Amino acid sequence: MRFSVLLITLALLPLAMILHGWIFTERQLPHLRTHAMAAMQENGIRAAVADLRYLDLRVAGNAADLASLEKARAALASLGPVRVVSDELGIPANLRARLEGGTLFLDGWLPEADNILQVQQLLRKLRPDLELQTGGLQHDAQVRWPEGEKGPLTVDSRLLGPIIEKLRVAPWLEMIRDPNGLMAKGILSANGLRAALVANFPEMKMEELLESTHTLSATFSDPALLLPLVTRFFQGASPRRILINDEGEPLLEAAATRTLESEWLALLRPVTGGKKVVLNLTFYPSEYHLPDYRPQSPLQVDQVTTLQEVLAGQYISFSPGSATLTAEQQTRLAALTPLLLTAGPAARFVIGGHAVPGENSSQDKALALARAEQVHAFLIEQGLPARDVKTMAFDSVPAGTAGAPAQIDSVEILLR
Repeated sequence: MRFSVLLITLALLPLAMILHGWIFTERQLPHLRTHAMAAMQENGIRAAVADLRYLDLRVAGNAADLASLEKARAALASLGPVRVVSDELGIPANLRARLEGGTLFLDGWLPEADNILQVQQLLRKLRPDLELQTGGLQHDAQVRWPEGEKGPLTVDSRLLGPIIEKLRVAPWLEMIRDPNGLMAKGILSANGLRAALVANFPEMKMEELLESTHTLSATFSDPALLLPLVTRFFQGASPRRILINDEGEPLLEAAATRTLESEWLALLRPVTGGKKVVLNLTFYPSEYHLPDYRPQSPLQVDQVTTLQEVLAGQYISFSPGSATLTAEQQTRLAALTPLLLTAGPAARFVIGGHAVPGENSSQDKALALARAEQVHAFLIEQGLPARDVKTMAFDSVPAGTAGAPAQIDSVEILLR
């Protein structure tokens, strides 16, 4: 009997082993794998993979940070008989950017500290106008590159591509002359424009004028178009300002004449590409009235000062519509002639007629010029040499503005 039981037991032993193997494979292994997956997913592992071969566990997945990795590994270690023979858990390299005003905030993970430096150097080169905040950008050896990516990072890198594309900036330029000198600021395309401005205006302060290879296209960025405009515009020494904003719309502020306005607008047309132009110009009757005008007559400084002081406010009046000098005005001119003669042959004068404010018709211009010629003819009769005297009709200037003459229907004598 005992022998029979022993034989039956021996006969059933292989079957028991097969049954035990089936139960372990079909019941316990899936249960252990489920626990392994839960240990990873509950601790923030994304795209988790668990491959269990008997008690050998192979895991893979992506973590958001080091804390998630540590928690997931601790949970896997607590699974009992299961041992991890292959650990491919890691943090995928990633970069995120947030632009707030003039500051670019970066966060994410990279494999090495050198990779962070590469990102900083690249972005500073592309956008030197931005302040970089990289406190949220971390590195660790457990960070792995995505498939097809590796360091060093370049503008063509998949990680940087989306960020760089969003960082393209529209160029803009502001140039100002004030009592402190000439200065420029803005951001320009790296096409030689900044170097050309430095060469044309060596005295200009340009610390805030930056250039980038990462700008959008703009018509004004062409040095051949912009340089003639700014060179002509800043020939005057009086305060003035030119701004071309990031929409390509120009603003000009300066003391000007109608002639200068026409010149500037002609030079501005190719630069604007049809964009709206804003002009904040204070008009003066002629270039000789501009605040920055300095007489070119080769005279001593004290002579220039004396002549300008005497001539200032000396308006020769005419009746409306008339170009005939009255006896009173002839007397004033006769009294003024000796001073003009004592200045000597080096003195050069301009005699100009002021038209009615707001009128620039050919008839008004002709009347203003006829009045100037009448004054000139009378001074010649008084002995003033005809040479080096220029007669002209001054531009009409709106009444009440800074450049408007104190008296209309008049002629003014200026040193030139």
